[in-house]
Amino acid sequence: MINEDLDLNQNQCDFSKLNYWREIEKNITEELKNLKGITLIVHNSVEFTDIIEFLQNYRPGEFLAVLYISLVRSYDYMKNALELKTLDDKRMIFIDCVSGYAFPVDDKVNSAFYHKPPQTLEELKEIIQFGIEKINPELVILDSLSQFINFSHSTEEEFSELCNFLNTLKQNQINTNQKVFMLLYDNKLGIMESLPKNQIDNILKMEKIKKENFWK
Repeated sequence: MINEDLDLNQNQCDFSKLNYWREIEKNITEELKNLKGITLIVHNSVEFTDIIEFLQNYRPGEFLAVLYISLVRSYDYMKNALELKTLDDKRMIFIDCVSGYAFPVDDKVNSAFYHKPPQTLEELKEIIQFGIEKINPELVILDSLSQFINFSHSTEEEFSELCNFLNTLKQNQINTNQKVFMLLYDNKLGIMESLPKNQIDNILKMEKIKKENFWK
């Protein structure tokens, strides 16, 4: 029996609380060719070799300087991975925030710098600025934003601090003509309830499908 007194407005969808995903696998190269601004890459605990494969689709054939700031993987680990899967058209410069060393005093730019893990987003901004001033990269990658925020259970203060951080990156792009920031986020912590959509230009979801063997 239908309740005619039911307020239909209560059943209307609040689209601001919904996330929509568009599959672009077949057009990924075209999508990444024109990528600009700040891009959030959401993934399901992919390996660094998978990230390399993803980067192979980013403006392929163009020689680009890429600054990779790692909060989760050591430079030695990533260097070994690059020996298995190469990026011939990308010049990869790493800032290793895992091994816990200080920056080398030598001003010569090598393939890696070392820094103790940043404890705050303010410290992270200083590391990003250091890397940009050193090598003037076309692409800056942060791995991983999940070290600073959990989109499944973030507080208002954490979310506000992140938005301020993202606004600083946007201003940096304006001042330095920086083209693209890629922020990796591991969503193993759960379903994402809130995303800083006003501060981010693109959100891409990258999943590695884990195949299972079934007995027939």
